[in-house]
Formats: sequence, C-alpha cells, structure tokens
Amino acid sequence: MREKLSVIIPTRVEDIEIMEGALKSVQWADEILIVDSSFSAKVRKIAEKWNARYFTHEYVYSAKQKNWIIPKAQNNWVLLLDSDEMVTNKLRRTIDRILLNTKVNNFDGYGIARKHFFFGKFLRWGGRYPLYNIRLFKKSCRYEDRDVHAHIILDKEKVLNIKPEKGDILHFSDRNFNEFFERFDRYSDYQANYMRKINEKGIDIDWLKFFSNFYYFKAVVKDFWFFVPGSSLFRFVWMYIFRLGFLDGRYGFMIALLYGFQDYISKVKFSEIYQLENCLSVRIRDYVMRKFTPALLKDDELTENYLESYNKCFITNK
Repeated sequence: MREKLSVIIPTRVEDIEIMEGALKSVQWADEILIVDSSFSAKVRKIAEKWNARYFTHEYVYSAKQKNWIIPKAQNNWVLLLDSDEMVTNKLRRTIDRILLNTKVNNFDGYGIARKHFFFGKFLRWGGRYPLYNIRLFKKSCRYEDRDVHAHIILDKEKVLNIKPEKGDILHFSDRNFNEFFERFDRYSDYQANYMRKINEKGIDIDWLKFFSNFYYFKAVVKDFWFFVPGSSLFRFVWMYIFRLGFLDGRYGFMIALLYGFQDYISKVKFSEIYQLENCLSVRIRDYVMRKFTPALLKDDELTENYLESYNKCFITNK
C-alpha cells in the first residue's frame, strides 16, 4: 500500500508571483499545507484555488517556521518545498515509487538534489549541483535550530539520496538583482544573529559523529565557519576555483563573488551587534554604579576611567 504524502510550502505575500508554480508541481500529493508569514488574504485565496490547507504563523526564522508547521501534516511522510521551487515530473514519479516500496520506512529521510537557477542560468558547477538536501522525510523529523541555512540532521544510515537522474527540485531563488539583494540583507541579518548566539553559548561537538556523519559534520562546520579569519575570501576561491565555478562563465563568477561578500557582511553585522551589546552593558553598569554605589564614584580616578570607557563605546556606535 502506498504511503500518503503531505507537501509543506512556507511562503509570504512577496513570493506570490512564483508560488503558484510550486503549488502546480505538487497537485499529485495527498495533502498540501501552506504556512503564510504575511497573513495575507491574497495568499489565502491562492491556497484555496489550489486546494491547499492554509495556516498563518509569525516568522522568526526559517527553521522555526518549518518546525511549527510539520506537526500539522496529516500524513507520515512530508515533502518540504520552498515557494520558489518546483518538483519535476521525473522526481514525482520517483517519489511515488519510493512511497509504494515496502522498504520506504527503512529510512527516515531522502536527500534530493536541487537545480539552482541564478538569474535564469542553471549553475552546474561551483558546488551548486547536485547539492543534496533532505526534503522528503518522516513527520517526526525536525530542522536544526539555526537562524539560517538549517537542515534536517539524521544518522547516515537513515538517509538515502535520490540520484539526480531520477529527478530533482528546480530552485528559482535569484531571478534578478533586486530579489537577490533583498534576500542578501535578510540572510546576513539572520546569520549575524546566529553568530551572536554561538558566541554566547559556544559549540559542543560530538567528535564521533563529526567524523562519521556527514550531515552532522556540515552542521558543525556551519557553526564555526563565519568565525574563521578569511572565510569570506575562501568561500569565493572554493566556489570559483576548487569547485570549478568558472565553468559557469560570468554567472559562476557573480555567485561566488556575491556569496563571499554576503559572508563578509554577515561578519560585519555581527561585529556591530557585539559592539552594541558591550555598549549596553557599559550603560547598565553605569546606571547601577550611580544609583546603588555613589560612594565609589567619589574616587576621581575610577570615575575618569569609567567615563572614558563609556564615551569610547558611545562614540564608536554613534
């Protein structure tokens, strides 16, 4: 008996022009769920048009949105599709065969390759294809709690990758400069905030899993990658030179350059957040000292040094 499938599509009103392509490509599913972070009547209307269940939820970051909606699915198997993606007919047939197979539950998730179209150009090189993500998975699975670029992390033996020749997902995220830089700004904000969290709590590493589970390895590398000096430049070199991005011509150069620059801007934004938080702590200490320990401030040397630190912090962030 075929396992039933729920398709989840997180979206917002800004994606309304492209989301119908995603919906049209999964009409064969047993259930479609849309979670709308913009609470838009327009999105609701499109959901009704394509017989999708409509949900609204305030957006914090992608992983939280997805982990909130997954339990709402009625079926044991879930296919996660972004609103700027489409399922090919070949992948549809492959998923149907998987769900019909009696061994489907031997795995918790299936990795699917994505074809990334950058300004309308399919990027085959630069490490962009095949780039597997676990998108077909059991309802019990959850995304890692990351502000950006979160994935589902499973033990290696619980994942089976679907070969590209058996189908893939078409990804149309970067159609023009306006769209790219809007995402650029949002994603660098998310990454900077996540760097702040990592800076506060540190990273606990299970070294056995680190060397034995590729998905866990990638998750850990993502945690400390942005703290590595020169990582922005290395991102460009890695994509353009080592992963042969130059074979995609000027588009390969552009994406390597822009992705490296996005890494750099994420670092700059983190530095600003870190500096501002330090300033706030100075201001709080100043208030506490003035209110509760006025005697200490009679010491001219202490007062002078403290105000110098306060002023330096304030001027830097003015």
